[in-house]
Amino acid sequence: MEETMSEPEQVFDADAHLMEPPDFWREYIDPEFRERAPVGDADRGGLTVDGRLRFPTLRWARMGQLNQRWSEVYGEFDRNGWDPPSYLEALSRQGVAHMALYPSRGLMQVAPWGLDPRLAAAVTRAYNRYVADFVHGTDGRLLAVGQLDLRDVEAAVAEARRSANEHGFRAFFVLPEPPLPGVTLDSPYYDPLWSELEDLDAALAIHNVAGTGLGQIGADRFGTWATPRVAFAFPLEAQVTLFSFLCGGICERHPKLRMVVLESGSGWLPYWLWHLDELQEEYGEVDLPPLSLKPSEYFRRQCFISAEVDEPMLPQVVESVGAECIVTASDFPHPEGTFPHGVRKLWEREDVPEQARRQMLWDSPRRLYALA
Repeated sequence: MEETMSEPEQVFDADAHLMEPPDFWREYIDPEFRERAPVGDADRGGLTVDGRLRFPTLRWARMGQLNQRWSEVYGEFDRNGWDPPSYLEALSRQGVAHMALYPSRGLMQVAPWGLDPRLAAAVTRAYNRYVADFVHGTDGRLLAVGQLDLRDVEAAVAEARRSANEHGFRAFFVLPEPPLPGVTLDSPYYDPLWSELEDLDAALAIHNVAGTGLGQIGADRFGTWATPRVAFAFPLEAQVTLFSFLCGGICERHPKLRMVVLESGSGWLPYWLWHLDELQEEYGEVDLPPLSLKPSEYFRRQCFISAEVDEPMLPQVVESVGAECIVTASDFPHPEGTFPHGVRKLWEREDVPEQARRQMLWDSPRRLYALA
C-alpha cells in the first residue's frame, strides 16, 4: 500500500451547475426578444423555448422519488435560493478552491430543431450576461463558462469575443449535437469560431444534456424513457464529437484550440482513441482529410476528458492518455453529483499515483481554463 500523503492544498472542480431561476431570461434578454424568451417550470426540471417547445424530451417514471433524494442532499441550498453565497458555502464544505459553472435547465435553452437563429443568439447572450453577474464578486472562486449557439457562426464569433472582452470568460460550451442538419462540427462552416477561440485563448467545452431535440442518439428508439436517453446521450455523443475533432480535421486546422468532453466518463476513451487510430491507418488516405498526427496524438496535444471520481477504469485511462489530459468534477448539485464528498474523493484512491491525482485535481483544470 502506498504511503499516506498530505492532501493537495488546492482543488479545482471542472464541472458544476447553476440552478437558474425560471424567469431570468426575461430580465437579461434583448428587449425585442423578451416575449419569446425561455421560461422555466416552477419546479427544477422543465423549460419552454419560444413559447412552444417543451424540454426535456424525456420523462422519469418515478420523478417523486428522484426529487426526494435530491431534496435530502441539497435541501438547504434550495431553501437559500441557490445564490452565490450558497455556492461559496458548497465550495468550502467540499474543500474546493475553484468551481467552473455550467447551467442546468439552461443546457436546453437552444436545444430545439428549427429554432430561429436570431432568437438562439439572443438567448445565449442573455445567459452569458446572467452568469457573468452571478460570479461577480466571488473573487474568482466561481468560474463562469459561457454558451455559444452554432446556428449562426458569425453571431457565435461575435458573442465569444464580446463575452471574453466584457466578462473575462475563459471558456465556452456547446452541445455536441449540431443544430444545422447535415452540418457536422468538422464542417469548414465552423472554422471561424474555432479560430476565434484560439485567438481568445478560450477553451471549448462539450457538455450535453439528455432530452434535447437535436437528433440525440437513442431518441428515435427509446422516445421519452429517461434512463436509456441518459445512458446514450453522454458517452456516445462524446465519441461522435471526438471523431469530428480528431479525425474530421478540427484539431489539425486549429492546433491551439483546447477542448474538453464533460460528464461522459472516461473509461471508454482508451479504446476509442485506439479505434480512431486504426480507422486512420486503414482509411486515412482514401476517406479522411489530411492529418499530420494520429487521432490519439491530437487528443494528448490539446484535448481533455472529465473522469468520474470513482470510475473503475481510471488507472487505465491515466496510463493511456496521461493525467495532464484528465480533469474531474462534482456535477454539483445534480442528483448524480458527489456532494458532500466532492471531487476531493478522488484523493482517497490508492490505485492512482499521487502525482496523477494532484494533476487531475489542480494542474489539468487550471491549464484547461487558462488559469495556470
